[in-house]
Amino acid sequence: MINDRGEIFYSQGAMSLVSASWCHRVSVLTWSIFFAACLLLSACSEHEKQMEWSGPAKIAVVVPHTGPLMEEGQMLQFGALMASREAESRVADLNLEVVVYDSPCDPEGGVAAAKRLTTDGAVSAVIGYLCAETLRAVLPFYQDAGLALINPTVSAEYVRQGETRNLFSLLYGDGDQAAFLATYAKEGLGLHRVAILRDDSAYGYVLSTSFDAEATRLDLEVVANVAINSDQAGAAQAVKSLKSTSPEGVFLAASPKAASLFLLERQRQHLGGVVLGPDQLADLDFYEMAGQAAEGLLVCQPILLETENPKQSKFVRRFEQLYKRRPDWIAAAGYDAMRLALEVLNSSGPGRRAFLQSLRTISGPDTAFEGLSGPVFFKDDGTSRRHFFVGAVQNGTLQAAKPPTVAFP
Repeated sequence: MINDRGEIFYSQGAMSLVSASWCHRVSVLTWSIFFAACLLLSACSEHEKQMEWSGPAKIAVVVPHTGPLMEEGQMLQFGALMASREAESRVADLNLEVVVYDSPCDPEGGVAAAKRLTTDGAVSAVIGYLCAETLRAVLPFYQDAGLALINPTVSAEYVRQGETRNLFSLLYGDGDQAAFLATYAKEGLGLHRVAILRDDSAYGYVLSTSFDAEATRLDLEVVANVAINSDQAGAAQAVKSLKSTSPEGVFLAASPKAASLFLLERQRQHLGGVVLGPDQLADLDFYEMAGQAAEGLLVCQPILLETENPKQSKFVRRFEQLYKRRPDWIAAAGYDAMRLALEVLNSSGPGRRAFLQSLRTISGPDTAFEGLSGPVFFKDDGTSRRHFFVGAVQNGTLQAAKPPTVAFP
């Protein structure tokens, strides 16, 4: 349904995941006396005003409905709605409305949607955003509104500049995934000599410096750290430089375009060894660019739905039954984000401040949220501690690598 604010919303009734409402904790008589006293004294604090909540509680899901990331937005939305649907059959005192906002992947449009969203006092939390630039642009509005923003998919670390612990990232940061891949190269593959191929971007800088630092800590020798330009001549020169150092493996600290050029040139010049790369390279569009040259590429992943994990298999089966398509990691991330939001709402009750404070307590192994890929908790800066996995490109599809993961950090 679409309301007069132009929002798409889905009303979820009687959900036990949000059963910890104030009317559930305080008897009707006690509540009536307290409420009357508040009215007579006209001195209710902000905390007491939260106790006057009459529902429904809202969780906003923000995704693009148009543009190049429309399909990814649909997957995130489907995963989130599936999680809320699964809670419908349980009994609770508080209704939940999942409100879906269309926010394009451009900062100006994202800010316009965020301004509309933050004026709705019933919204306790927000899930969403696929684009780093848009996320960075809207974050100040959520900070000012005291809203928790659970982001399932953005790994760019620069969006956190000036952050005040309102942003909670379910995905790891780019530096963390690079450090994990250094550990995987050493502990999982048994490599001793590796090279780094980096492009001239902030993204490449974060990846290369983090991989290099972890390799140094592990006594994994970095025999070369070579820059690459996004053209064929630059790729040819980079591969030639790497061949002279004979690395056992190469880490791609590069964008998909530069990485695809390297893989094609690597194939042409017959450079051996394994190749590892960040999660941006786990994309069908990238495989189309690189073709057969991408075969065997090892990429970091937040979850591997191709494993025989019973919990993940059950999720895939239910998703396929509901939406007649196979989920990807973004759908899984949306599913986990909504489950996390409902779990927190169950503990905090409705209201922005209570939700934010409760979410901040998920700060260590003892309070971790159990996601599809394992436990997740948040560090002081809002980034997550979670499991990492590695997928291998086989026949143009991503399969679980051998081994699929190693202990980290």
